[in-house]
Amino acid sequence: MNNLLSGDVQVKSMEQTVKYAEQHLGEICSLMASYTRKTAKLRDKADLLVAQLFDFSSREDTEVQIGLKNIAEDLAMVQDYRQAQVQRLETRVVAPLKVTDVANIDNISPTDGRKNVVTVSCVNRQAEVNAQKASTNAQRSIRQLEETIKDFQRQKLEDIKRIFTDFITLEMVFHAKALEIYTHTHHSLEAINTQRDLEVVRQKLQLCPEGHHSVSPTVLTVFILQSRSTLQCQRGMEEEEEEEEKEEEEFSESVTEAGRHISRPSYAARHAELRRWQK
Repeated sequence: MNNLLSGDVQVKSMEQTVKYAEQHLGEICSLMASYTRKTAKLRDKADLLVAQLFDFSSREDTEVQIGLKNIAEDLAMVQDYRQAQVQRLETRVVAPLKVTDVANIDNISPTDGRKNVVTVSCVNRQAEVNAQKASTNAQRSIRQLEETIKDFQRQKLEDIKRIFTDFITLEMVFHAKALEIYTHTHHSLEAINTQRDLEVVRQKLQLCPEGHHSVSPTVLTVFILQSRSTLQCQRGMEEEEEEEEKEEEEFSESVTEAGRHISRPSYAARHAELRRWQK
């Protein structure tokens, strides 16, 4: 009888083990699925940021334009790696957790062992002669249940080890690659020559030789009418327009020439070029 009572306690303990695993593996699976969805949403927001950076860079001067384009290209490349991360999380983490959560646990039926114990207990009360045989059968049932639980625990531990090793590996690979790309992007941003773009702005706003600013014809006309006669104003405006056209041509040539000497390709551009060479 003591063996039967002890067996019943063992069965209850095994039931608790299975319920505990079922509860927590189910919660972990749900959280991992949510983590994967959030990562996918982060990828989508980053894609929108990339598009905005490209649009903004097209309206800036050379130095800042190169910097913004490099950020956009490198950020877009990181999102390609993030997309791969999302796909691998779904196939190598979330899907195996669902299998572990459902299949392995559904194969365990601890209550069957308890029924065997109860049945044997009744038989034991009805026939003292069969007590030893009933006890032996009960112990055999308990041992079989123990083996089932051991197999379940072993498979559970192996699955947990494999799944979370894959999860951490995926995270490490993604962040290592992102760090490599962002390090190059950081150096590119540090290399932006803000003084060069300020010089471009200064050239746009600098005074003309006659002492007038390169402003709109309307403002310039008002200024001249206040200090000169109508004839002098017209002559001054004609001379100024010719001078402005000449300066604009010189300025355009200088900017073009400066742009030829500025070459800071993004990590993504270098990577694409390397792959073309490898082909």
